[in-house]
Amino acid sequence: MKSFIRLGATLGIAGSVFFTGLSGIGNLPGIGNLEAIALPQDQVVKKLQEVPVFTLTNPKGEFVVLSRNNASKTISQVGFFISKQDAQKFLDNRLKKENPQLAGTLQVRPLSLADYYKIVQESKKKPDSVIYTLVPTQQQVASATSMMNQNGKKGEQFNGIPLFVPKFKKDNSYLTIPVPNGKERYIPFFFEKEQATALLEEFKKAVPKEAANTEIQVVDLYGVMEALNSSTDPSINKIVLYPSRESINFIRSLAPNQSPAAKPAAAPAPKK
Repeated sequence: MKSFIRLGATLGIAGSVFFTGLSGIGNLPGIGNLEAIALPQDQVVKKLQEVPVFTLTNPKGEFVVLSRNNASKTISQVGFFISKQDAQKFLDNRLKKENPQLAGTLQVRPLSLADYYKIVQESKKKPDSVIYTLVPTQQQVASATSMMNQNGKKGEQFNGIPLFVPKFKKDNSYLTIPVPNGKERYIPFFFEKEQATALLEEFKKAVPKEAANTEIQVVDLYGVMEALNSSTDPSINKIVLYPSRESINFIRSLAPNQSPAAKPAAAPAPKK
């Protein structure tokens, strides 16, 4: 009484290979960039379009570029935040202290994860271009690190943008949920561990005999995007990135008259 897809090997390999860290830059509390990632196809961009990210802009809509000297080279960087609150805190707690006159002219601007990806794609065509850094929510990084340490990787820090996915242990397959008002099923990858936990708890109540066979896996967003872009497994297309609760509320605030996105349901699906 479960529906699943086997993708563990694909995502596990991609997640460990394609992340590039930014240690030593230090301007932003960022974790990585996309400079080592293959570019997405239109199908991947469409999936990324559903996830908002946030950056800082001036009144002209231009990105705020922060620079510092690193040895003999100047590093220029633009930060994009998974959390709107984190972007606002960076403006209020960091920039307003360092340059209050400039900070007073700035605002937090929403874009989509697809926009960010396209910006990185374009920047790769330019030598010595600005680094566009995606900044995760530190609470979720801490959750991901804790999960790694509990699984035998003690002392290691999760480096990347964590995504959390409910899965089955025995066959290394992922729980699927139905598309609202449709017959298809998809695999939800959550930006918050709490969302994945809530879905898994619903499934356990619906199918208690499978409870001991379930767990939550953490993977890197960059690895998932690389798998979406490069894998020949058609099942990979069933992956859906599910925004955080904060981001969902933000999306709803932009279109209050539209029906909100349906909550993922963990009811068991017929065997395939």
